[in-house]
Amino acid sequence: MGQSRTLQVAAGLGAILAWIIIWAWLTRPGGPVPTLYFPAPDDVWAKFVRMWQRPYIGSTLPNHILASLYIVLTGWGLAALVGIPLGIAMAWWKKLKWIVFPTFQLIRPVPPLAWIPLTILWLGIGDSARISVVFIAALVPWLMNSMLAVYSVDRLLLDAAKTLGANDRQILARVVCRTALPTLVAAARMALGNAWSTLVAAEILAATAGLGYVAVNASQLLDTDVLLVAMFMIGILGICMTGLIGLTQNWLAPWSVLGARRD
Repeated sequence: MGQSRTLQVAAGLGAILAWIIIWAWLTRPGGPVPTLYFPAPDDVWAKFVRMWQRPYIGSTLPNHILASLYIVLTGWGLAALVGIPLGIAMAWWKKLKWIVFPTFQLIRPVPPLAWIPLTILWLGIGDSARISVVFIAALVPWLMNSMLAVYSVDRLLLDAAKTLGANDRQILARVVCRTALPTLVAAARMALGNAWSTLVAAEILAATAGLGYVAVNASQLLDTDVLLVAMFMIGILGICMTGLIGLTQNWLAPWSVLGARRD
Protein backbone atom coordinates (compact mmCIF):
# COMPACT_ATOMS: atom_id res chain seq x y z
CA MET A 1 0.00 0.00 0.00
CA GLY A 2 2.81 2.41 0.90
CA GLN A 3 4.71 1.72 -2.32
CA SER A 4 1.56 2.23 -4.40
CA ARG A 5 0.93 5.55 -2.66
CA THR A 6 4.53 6.65 -3.29
CA LEU A 7 4.24 5.80 -6.98
CA GLN A 8 0.99 7.72 -7.20
CA VAL A 9 2.53 10.84 -5.64
CA ALA A 10 5.63 10.54 -7.85
CA ALA A 11 3.48 10.22 -10.98
CA GLY A 12 1.46 13.28 -10.01
CA LEU A 13 4.56 15.38 -9.32
CA GLY A 14 6.12 14.18 -12.57
CA ALA A 15 3.02 15.22 -14.52
CA ILE A 16 3.06 18.68 -12.92
CA LEU A 17 6.75 19.09 -13.76
CA ALA A 18 6.11 18.04 -17.35
CA TRP A 19 3.34 20.63 -17.72
CA ILE A 20 5.58 23.36 -16.29
CA ILE A 21 8.32 22.44 -18.79
CA ILE A 22 5.84 22.59 -21.69
CA TRP A 23 4.51 25.89 -20.35
CA ALA A 24 8.02 27.36 -20.14
CA TRP A 25 8.82 26.19 -23.67
CA LEU A 26 5.63 27.69 -25.14
CA THR A 27 6.17 31.07 -23.42
CA ARG A 28 9.93 31.37 -23.99
CA PRO A 29 11.21 34.55 -25.70
CA GLY A 30 10.22 34.26 -29.34
CA GLY A 31 7.98 31.28 -28.54
CA PRO A 32 4.56 30.57 -30.05
CA VAL A 33 2.59 32.04 -27.11
CA PRO A 34 2.96 35.79 -26.37
CA THR A 35 3.54 36.49 -22.67
CA LEU A 36 0.80 39.12 -22.76
CA TYR A 37 -1.75 36.34 -23.09
CA PHE A 38 0.04 33.70 -20.99
CA PRO A 39 3.06 34.75 -18.90
CA ALA A 40 6.07 32.49 -18.42
CA PRO A 41 6.40 30.44 -15.20
CA ASP A 42 9.23 32.59 -13.83
CA ASP A 43 7.15 35.76 -14.36
CA VAL A 44 4.23 34.24 -12.47
CA TRP A 45 6.54 33.13 -9.65
CA ALA A 46 8.09 36.59 -9.42
CA LYS A 47 4.63 38.15 -9.24
CA PHE A 48 3.62 35.65 -6.55
CA VAL A 49 6.63 36.59 -4.40
CA ARG A 50 5.96 40.29 -4.91
CA MET A 51 2.27 39.98 -4.01
CA TRP A 52 3.16 37.94 -0.93
CA GLN A 53 5.44 40.68 0.35
CA ARG A 54 3.80 43.87 -0.95
CA PRO A 55 0.15 44.95 -1.15
CA TYR A 56 -1.75 44.49 -4.38
CA ILE A 57 -4.93 46.62 -4.60
CA GLY A 58 -4.77 47.28 -0.89
CA SER A 59 -3.74 43.93 0.62
CA THR A 60 -0.94 41.40 0.47
CA LEU A 61 -1.61 37.96 -0.97
CA PRO A 62 -1.98 36.30 2.48
CA ASN A 63 -4.69 38.81 3.37
CA HIS A 64 -6.48 38.14 0.08
CA ILE A 65 -6.30 34.41 0.81
CA LEU A 66 -7.71 34.86 4.31
CA ALA A 67 -10.55 37.04 2.99
CA SER A 68 -11.54 34.39 0.44
CA LEU A 69 -11.25 31.56 2.96
CA TYR A 70 -13.57 33.42 5.29
CA ILE A 71 -16.22 33.80 2.59
CA VAL A 72 -15.91 30.22 1.30
CA LEU A 73 -15.72 28.45 4.65
CA THR A 74 -18.52 30.47 6.21
CA GLY A 75 -20.90 29.93 3.29
CA TRP A 76 -19.92 26.27 2.98
CA GLY A 77 -20.27 25.66 6.72
CA LEU A 78 -23.66 27.39 7.00
CA ALA A 79 -24.88 25.35 4.02
CA ALA A 80 -23.77 22.19 5.84
CA LEU A 81 -25.58 23.22 9.03
CA VAL A 82 -28.79 23.68 7.04
CA GLY A 83 -28.45 21.08 4.28
CA ILE A 84 -27.34 18.01 6.23
CA PRO A 85 -30.09 17.91 8.89
CA LEU A 86 -32.76 19.10 6.46
CA GLY A 87 -31.79 16.52 3.83
CA ILE A 88 -31.69 13.67 6.35
CA ALA A 89 -35.00 14.77 7.87
CA MET A 90 -36.67 15.01 4.47
CA ALA A 91 -35.53 11.50 3.55
CA TRP A 92 -36.54 10.06 6.93
CA TRP A 93 -39.92 11.75 7.35
CA LYS A 94 -41.97 11.68 4.15
CA LYS A 95 -44.46 14.30 5.33
CA LEU A 96 -41.66 16.83 5.76
CA LYS A 97 -40.44 16.04 2.24
CA TRP A 98 -43.93 16.62 0.85
CA ILE A 99 -43.89 20.08 2.41
CA VAL A 100 -40.32 21.24 1.68
CA PHE A 101 -39.17 19.39 -1.43
CA PRO A 102 -41.51 21.04 -4.00
CA THR A 103 -40.25 24.49 -2.98
CA PHE A 104 -36.66 23.29 -3.08
CA GLN A 105 -37.16 21.77 -6.53
CA LEU A 106 -38.52 25.10 -7.73
CA ILE A 107 -35.49 27.02 -6.42
CA ARG A 108 -32.78 24.47 -7.24
CA PRO A 109 -32.46 25.13 -11.02
CA VAL A 110 -31.86 28.85 -10.43
CA PRO A 111 -28.09 29.53 -10.78
CA PRO A 112 -26.45 30.98 -7.65
CA LEU A 113 -25.32 34.00 -9.66
CA ALA A 114 -28.94 34.88 -10.38
CA TRP A 115 -29.41 35.55 -6.67
CA ILE A 116 -26.84 38.37 -6.67
CA PRO A 117 -29.33 41.21 -7.37
CA LEU A 118 -31.58 40.01 -4.55
CA THR A 119 -28.71 39.58 -2.10
CA ILE A 120 -27.60 43.14 -2.82
CA LEU A 121 -31.16 44.36 -2.26
CA TRP A 122 -31.63 42.39 0.97
CA LEU A 123 -28.14 42.43 2.50
CA GLY A 124 -26.27 45.29 0.84
CA ILE A 125 -22.77 44.81 -0.56
CA GLY A 126 -20.93 43.57 2.53
CA ASP A 127 -19.59 40.16 3.49
CA SER A 128 -23.06 38.87 4.33
CA ALA A 129 -24.14 39.21 0.69
CA ARG A 130 -21.05 37.38 -0.55
CA ILE A 131 -21.49 34.63 2.02
CA SER A 132 -25.13 34.19 1.06
CA VAL A 133 -24.24 33.63 -2.61
CA VAL A 134 -21.68 30.97 -1.64
CA PHE A 135 -24.23 29.49 0.79
CA ILE A 136 -26.79 29.06 -1.98
CA ALA A 137 -24.20 27.43 -4.25
CA ALA A 138 -23.12 24.95 -1.57
CA LEU A 139 -26.57 24.16 -0.20
CA VAL A 140 -27.82 22.06 -3.11
CA PRO A 141 -25.13 19.32 -3.00
CA TRP A 142 -25.27 19.21 0.81
CA LEU A 143 -29.05 18.70 0.85
CA MET A 144 -29.37 16.37 -2.14
CA ASN A 145 -26.52 14.10 -1.05
CA SER A 146 -27.83 14.02 2.52
CA MET A 147 -31.12 12.68 1.17
CA LEU A 148 -29.25 10.21 -1.04
CA ALA A 149 -27.20 9.08 1.96
CA VAL A 150 -30.34 8.04 3.82
CA TYR A 151 -31.86 6.34 0.78
CA SER A 152 -28.64 4.38 0.18
CA VAL A 153 -28.65 2.71 3.61
CA ASP A 154 -29.18 -1.04 3.24
CA ARG A 155 -32.70 -1.97 4.28
CA LEU A 156 -31.34 -5.09 5.99
CA LEU A 157 -29.46 -2.90 8.45
CA LEU A 158 -32.64 -1.03 9.34
CA ASP A 159 -34.61 -4.26 9.77
CA ALA A 160 -31.85 -5.76 11.91
CA ALA A 161 -31.81 -2.69 14.17
CA LYS A 162 -35.58 -2.87 14.59
CA THR A 163 -35.38 -6.57 15.39
CA LEU A 164 -32.87 -5.77 18.15
CA GLY A 165 -35.35 -3.31 19.66
CA ALA A 166 -33.97 0.03 18.48
CA ASN A 167 -36.46 2.86 18.13
CA ASP A 168 -36.59 5.32 15.20
CA ARG A 169 -34.36 7.88 16.92
CA GLN A 170 -31.70 5.28 17.71
CA ILE A 171 -31.83 3.87 14.18
CA LEU A 172 -31.45 7.34 12.67
CA ALA A 173 -28.54 8.32 14.93
CA ARG A 174 -26.60 5.05 15.16
CA VAL A 175 -27.33 3.31 11.86
CA VAL A 176 -28.42 5.81 9.22
CA CYS A 177 -26.13 8.74 10.06
CA ARG A 178 -23.04 6.58 10.59
CA THR A 179 -23.63 4.50 7.45
CA ALA A 180 -24.25 7.68 5.46
CA LEU A 181 -20.87 9.25 6.31
CA PRO A 182 -19.10 8.32 3.01
CA THR A 183 -21.92 9.90 1.00
CA LEU A 184 -21.78 13.00 3.19
CA VAL A 185 -18.03 13.24 2.51
CA ALA A 186 -18.81 13.24 -1.21
CA ALA A 187 -21.38 15.97 -0.54
CA ALA A 188 -18.73 18.00 1.29
CA ARG A 189 -16.42 17.83 -1.73
CA MET A 190 -19.13 18.79 -4.20
CA ALA A 191 -20.33 21.64 -2.02
CA LEU A 192 -16.77 22.88 -1.61
CA GLY A 193 -16.27 22.85 -5.37
CA ASN A 194 -19.46 24.86 -5.83
CA ALA A 195 -18.37 27.32 -3.18
CA TRP A 196 -14.98 27.99 -4.80
CA SER A 197 -16.48 28.23 -8.29
CA THR A 198 -18.91 30.89 -7.04
CA LEU A 199 -16.24 32.85 -5.16
CA VAL A 200 -15.19 35.10 -8.06
CA ALA A 201 -18.77 36.18 -8.74
CA ALA A 202 -19.45 36.64 -5.03
CA GLU A 203 -16.45 38.93 -4.64
CA ILE A 204 -17.69 41.19 -7.41
CA LEU A 205 -20.07 42.57 -4.78
CA ALA A 206 -17.90 45.57 -3.79
CA ALA A 207 -15.21 43.44 -2.14
CA THR A 208 -11.99 45.08 -0.97
CA ALA A 209 -9.96 41.88 -0.66
CA GLY A 210 -10.05 38.27 -1.82
CA LEU A 211 -8.69 36.07 -4.59
CA GLY A 212 -11.82 36.53 -6.68
CA TYR A 213 -11.51 40.28 -6.27
CA VAL A 214 -7.87 40.05 -7.40
CA ALA A 215 -8.80 37.91 -10.41
CA VAL A 216 -11.54 40.29 -11.57
CA ASN A 217 -9.32 43.36 -11.27
CA ALA A 218 -6.39 41.62 -12.96
CA SER A 219 -8.57 40.58 -15.92
CA GLN A 220 -9.77 44.16 -16.37
CA LEU A 221 -6.19 45.51 -16.28
CA LEU A 222 -4.76 42.68 -18.43
CA ASP A 223 -2.44 41.67 -15.57
CA THR A 224 -2.38 38.07 -16.69
CA ASP A 225 0.44 37.13 -14.33
CA VAL A 226 -1.63 38.35 -11.37
CA LEU A 227 -4.67 36.54 -12.76
CA LEU A 228 -2.73 33.28 -12.92
CA VAL A 229 -1.46 33.75 -9.35
CA ALA A 230 -5.06 34.14 -8.13
CA MET A 231 -6.22 31.12 -10.16
CA PHE A 232 -3.39 28.92 -8.93
CA MET A 233 -4.01 29.92 -5.32
CA ILE A 234 -7.71 29.05 -5.63
CA GLY A 235 -6.74 25.67 -7.07
CA ILE A 236 -4.13 24.97 -4.38
CA LEU A 237 -6.51 25.94 -1.58
CA GLY A 238 -9.20 23.73 -3.08
CA ILE A 239 -6.80 20.77 -3.23
CA CYS A 240 -5.69 21.31 0.37
CA MET A 241 -9.26 21.54 1.66
CA THR A 242 -10.27 18.44 -0.29
CA GLY A 243 -7.32 16.62 1.27
CA LEU A 244 -8.49 17.67 4.73
CA ILE A 245 -11.95 16.32 3.94
CA GLY A 246 -10.32 13.02 2.96
CA LEU A 247 -8.41 12.90 6.26
CA THR A 248 -11.67 13.58 8.08
CA GLN A 249 -13.22 10.63 6.28
CA ASN A 250 -10.30 8.44 7.37
CA TRP A 251 -11.01 9.45 10.96
CA LEU A 252 -14.82 9.33 10.98
CA ALA A 253 -15.44 6.43 8.58
CA PRO A 254 -12.27 4.34 8.21
CA TRP A 255 -14.27 1.35 6.99
CA SER A 256 -15.34 3.21 3.84
CA VAL A 257 -11.73 4.11 2.99
CA LEU A 258 -10.56 0.51 3.42
CA GLY A 259 -13.40 -0.73 1.25
CA ALA A 260 -12.54 1.73 -1.53
CA ARG A 261 -8.87 0.69 -1.45
CA ARG A 262 -9.79 -2.99 -1.75
CA ASP A 263 -11.95 -2.17 -4.77
